[in-house]
Amino acid sequence: MDKYITYTKYFGQIAIDKTSDFEFINLIYENKEINVSLSDCNIYGDKLKTCINIIDKYIEINKIAKKAILENFHINDTIKYYFECHFDILDNEQILKLFGVKTFEEFDIKRVIDELDYPNLLFGIENNEINFSVDYKVSEEYSDEILCVKMDEKLNVDGFSHES
Repeated sequence: MDKYITYTKYFGQIAIDKTSDFEFINLIYENKEINVSLSDCNIYGDKLKTCINIIDKYIEINKIAKKAILENFHINDTIKYYFECHFDILDNEQILKLFGVKTFEEFDIKRVIDELDYPNLLFGIENNEINFSVDYKVSEEYSDEILCVKMDEKLNVDGFSHES
């Protein structure tokens, strides 16, 4: 096992097996569990350093992703549907608890963005370029739905997806 061991700004020491097909790292920030997943670590090579540099910008990435969600909510059907679908799958009490309203027509994206927990990160590599997803859930308790903000290694937002 060939380990890449380094220290990160927010999470302390991280060890990644450079020969692994998949690494799943549990981290803690402000008493919240954050998961970082890296697929195909065995082909990253020196790009593992890029991943660590991205992880070191975790708070900045969270801000960039939330801003992108807020700015694109009214013009991006994926983002809008991610939040709207919860009004179909959750009961009224859960909806009120999560969103503070009873209907999607009353929904306030700004309020919800401010209350989102810290996201998980999922890394991949394609054409020797790191791409990653900043993954949010409105609730760990009530929903398996995930809103993914896709970014490149320069922290440019290049898309959104809704997964479950």
